[in-house]
This record gives sequence, C-alpha cells and structure tokens, in this order.
Amino acid sequence: MEQRKRHDGFERWAAGATARQAGRDDARWRVFRAPEQADFHGFVVWCYTQGVFLGQEFDRRTDTITHCYVRNGAWAVQFDSFGEACERAFDIHAPTLILYAPERNGSVFITSTEQ
Repeated sequence: MEQRKRHDGFERWAAGATARQAGRDDARWRVFRAPEQADFHGFVVWCYTQGVFLGQEFDRRTDTITHCYVRNGAWAVQFDSFGEACERAFDIHAPTLILYAPERNGSVFITSTEQ
C-alpha cells in the first residue's frame, strides 16, 4: 500500500491566525477566516491560504472534468463523505482544511486537514 504523507495544515492555519491576532501582517502569516455560515451542504475542501474552495469544470479540449478554484462555497464540490474529501484534498497538493456543514445556512465546522 502506498504511504501518503499527511500534513497537519490546521496547526499552520491556527499559527497564522494567532500571528494575525498578535498584529503580524507578514504574507506568510496570511490566513483567511472560515465562513461562519455555510452556503454548502456536506464536506468541502477549502484552500485556506488563498481563501478559495475546490470546484470542478468541464474541459472541452480533453472531454474531462478537471478541478478549479471557486470563491463561493455554493459552487464548490460537495462530498458526501469525509474520506472522499480527504482524497481530493491530497490530490491538489495545497494546504487545505476540510469544512463540514450539516445543512445549508447552518454552522461550519473545521473537520480535518490534508495535504
């Protein structure tokens, strides 16, 4: 079985949030706030360093569906299970947080990280 390197991006995200609260405005400490209210349902992959969600689009040249980044959580790929979200987060090779919302317009929970 292939070993996957796991990275705890939550610690990096929390360290950046702490640095921002302390008044450091360095670009490497730039952290976006997770949305307080969900405009999605289920699990989504959130790239917290850019403040974008993982979406998908159809590439007409190759007739395949590829991933893209979207600013609105309603346009993000919404996964039914935590495992599916982790797999996609691993594939994009970027610092991510996996957000979960049990219902639209409800609370948002940070469930895990994957890189």
